[in-house]
Amino acid sequence: MQTTTRAARPGAERKRPDRRPKKQAQPKKAGPQTAQQTIPYREIFKDGICRVNDKLYTKSMEYEDINYQLAQADDQSAIFDGYCAFLNSFDSSLPFQLSFINHRSRPESKYKLNIPTQDDEYSEMRSEYVEMLEGQIAKSNNGIVRTKLLTFGVSADSLAAAKPRLERVEADITGNFKKLGGGVQSRPLSGLERLEILHGQLHPGGVEPFRFTWDMIPKTGMGTKDFIAPPALTSARAACSAWAPHGERPLICRSWPPSSLTSSLPSCWRWTLK
Repeated sequence: MQTTTRAARPGAERKRPDRRPKKQAQPKKAGPQTAQQTIPYREIFKDGICRVNDKLYTKSMEYEDINYQLAQADDQSAIFDGYCAFLNSFDSSLPFQLSFINHRSRPESKYKLNIPTQDDEYSEMRSEYVEMLEGQIAKSNNGIVRTKLLTFGVSADSLAAAKPRLERVEADITGNFKKLGGGVQSRPLSGLERLEILHGQLHPGGVEPFRFTWDMIPKTGMGTKDFIAPPALTSARAACSAWAPHGERPLICRSWPPSSLTSSLPSCWRWTLK
C-alpha cells in the first residue's frame, strides 16, 4: 500500500510557544504600620538638634514680629529690603523653612501682669483690675497666639560634624535678625520645645497636655515619638476640620520664587490654607 506525505509549505514551520521566564513582580514596600512611623525624623536631642535622616540635621529658632505697618515709609522700605537680603542669604546648600503656627493662648503665656498684691484698702480693686486685664489679654487676636519659627538644616555624616556647622549658621541667622527693623529678637529652641510643638501639631484641637521629660526615656523604654504621636491616623481633610473651629489651620507655602526676592512678597508667594 502506497502512502503519500504532504510537503510542508515554506514558512509554515510550527511556532513554539514562548518559554521565556516571566518577570517576577517586585514586592511592594510596606507602608507605615504605626502612627510613630509616619513622623519623619529619626531622633531629637536635648540641645534641639534633630536628626531627620542619616545625612540631614536641623535646628529651629523662634523669632518675634516686626512692627511694619506702623513704621514710616522709608523704614518700611528698609525693613523690606533687609528681609529680602535675609532670605537671599540662604543658598541652595542650606535648606530652610518658615513656619507660622497658630494655637490657643494658655494661662502660662509669656504675657504676664506684674502688679504685686498689697495688704491695703485697694487690694480688692487691684485684684479686679488684674482680672480685667487678663481677660483682655485672653481675648486679644481671638485668643490665638502665633508662633513664628525658622528651621534650617545641614548635611553631615555624624552629629559631631553637624553640631559646629549648625552653631555657625545659628550665629549668622541671629546676627541677620538683629539687622532687621532695629533688631528682631530670636532664640534657638531646645529639644523639649520642639517636641512640644510637634505634639501640638499632631493633636489639632486636642486638650491632651504634653507630658514628657528626658528621664522618662530610660524609665519607660520608649522613644520621643511615642510621647508625641497621635492615638490614630486621620486624613488631611479630617485634620483640617479639627483645626478649623479653633482657628489653627496651617499656612503652607506652595511656591517659592526661583530668583532673588526683589519684587513684592505677595506677588511671588502663593500661600494656601489647607
